[in-house]
Amino acid sequence: MLLSFFFGSLCLIGQHRYALLKGVALPSIIYLLLEAVDYALSNAGPSFSDVKLLLYVPFLLAEIAIVAVVSITTIRIVLLDERPKIFRFSKRELKYALYYMGFLLAWMIPSSLIGVSTALVFQSIWLAPIPLAFFLVAVFFTLRLSLVLVGVAIDRKISLRDSYVMTLGPQWALFISLAMFSVLFVVFYFFWGLAIGMLESEYFNSVSFFLLWPLGDIFIYVLISVVLANLYSVAYQSGEGEGEGEAHALV
Repeated sequence: MLLSFFFGSLCLIGQHRYALLKGVALPSIIYLLLEAVDYALSNAGPSFSDVKLLLYVPFLLAEIAIVAVVSITTIRIVLLDERPKIFRFSKRELKYALYYMGFLLAWMIPSSLIGVSTALVFQSIWLAPIPLAFFLVAVFFTLRLSLVLVGVAIDRKISLRDSYVMTLGPQWALFISLAMFSVLFVVFYFFWGLAIGMLESEYFNSVSFFLLWPLGDIFIYVLISVVLANLYSVAYQSGEGEGEGEAHALV
């Protein structure tokens, strides 16, 4: 099952690559423009600091909207084999965005605990497992509840409790798979940042900020959505195999 999530998700991206590229092209362009404006305001001097502060909430909401569109498009392409449509923000995207914001707000508690416990690490390196434990526990339960987002994307009613029940079987395979993906991304970004620092090139620094990092964000949104779609498929098949249970009743 671990290989199914890790390599299977990559295979799904390859299988639907043209539809995914078409579906996320316009949201990606909008996201790149938002990042460019944010960068321009950050480097325009103190006189524009108030403007950037004023635009913080609209920019954050716009980014959440882009996440919703990209995620829903990806999930529907993978699960429903739906052809990508022109960028739109309907009730489905709004509902997804609200759930997504709910997850972000819920993360404020573990984030606070992680921040406080991280300060303890400066006192003793042996306390490093404490913030790591808070982070892993938060990620674990976030993943267990994440099928709510899939349900919104494909117009199926899945509650938080339903999601928790459906993800009982593949929970550790999913968790380890995303951990592996996270390590790969961290390693890539680390070495890319190291290369830019060694080159000391303004050109490569600009390319990274305006192109690599934003497109990397989009790819992460797509990858996580594919993993969640894969998780839904596994949970659905598991429910069918048993012939009963709450997971089976949902689909």
